Amino acid sequence: MIGLIKNEMMKIFSKVSSWIYIAILVIGVVGGAAIYQNVFGETNDNWKSETQAEIAELEALLAEAPEEEKEIYQLQIDEKQQFVDADINPTEKVSWHFMNDVVIGMTFFITLFTVIVCSANVSAEFSDGTIKQLLIRPHRRWSILLSKYISVLLYSLVMLSVLLIAGYLVSVLFFGVGDFNMKSIVYTIDGQKEVAIGTQFFTSILYFLPSLLMVMTISFMLSTLFKSQALAVGIGIAVLFFSSVLGGIIVFLAEKFTWAKFLIFPHLDLTVYALQDKILQDVTLPISLSILLVYYVIFMTLTFLFFQKRDVSI
Repeated sequence: MIGLIKNEMMKIFSKVSSWIYIAILVIGVVGGAAIYQNVFGETNDNWKSETQAEIAELEALLAEAPEEEKEIYQLQIDEKQQFVDADINPTEKVSWHFMNDVVIGMTFFITLFTVIVCSANVSAEFSDGTIKQLLIRPHRRWSILLSKYISVLLYSLVMLSVLLIAGYLVSVLFFGVGDFNMKSIVYTIDGQKEVAIGTQFFTSILYFLPSLLMVMTISFMLSTLFKSQALAVGIGIAVLFFSSVLGGIIVFLAEKFTWAKFLIFPHLDLTVYALQDKILQDVTLPISLSILLVYYVIFMTLTFLFFQKRDVSI
């Protein structure tokens, strides 16, 4: 098995595109840091007095505002007051702010590149006509397929490692080391929440991993089901791009139909749990993980059963 995995890893890294994806991540981090620094500029040391002045202005407007506008002004006052009460400077940006705002956002590209590599992993063998050469070796079909799955998983982890290392080094270069336990205010569907920015970052990364694994597994299944590399990659990318839209629609439907919450799409992005405890009234992280586990077993079973019985004649 180890020999098969090494062989598959060599196949992946022998392609120029695999190195291009890694280079894009590094270039994206550097470019993102330059833009981030330019947008936020220098820290305003007089932020507290200015924020208090803004609160006073809003309170004056609130007193004279019509009834239907009072809630809007009150929300703005509450948001600004929370920064003052927690003594959190909203203009101060350190390395961990960059890691949360930019590096976490760039994990999307890891998912996208993983989908592309994974969707083409098996289908390319059929498209190129190399599947027969692979299967005549003294290895069971399931071990060959498993080695391909593990190799793509390892490649995705390599990309994630490159992103994290490059992101941290660039963030320190542009913004300094920063306090890991520094407090920050994040926005959730329930309002503002005070978090430690370092802990928030690693929590988001931890929740990203199951999501990456599930999207990769779906793409790998598509790669096994379709002989056409273009079709497998196209459907894999479509699933990635439309999953968030479908997830939002299903969350809306779940308010009326209980069965909707058991569909996979609302649970594909677990990073929302880094900001809130629930995605629906009674759907928490353990429930989402349980639902994903069921789908994972189904997808992997279908993938290996289909490949075991598939006609490899070309």
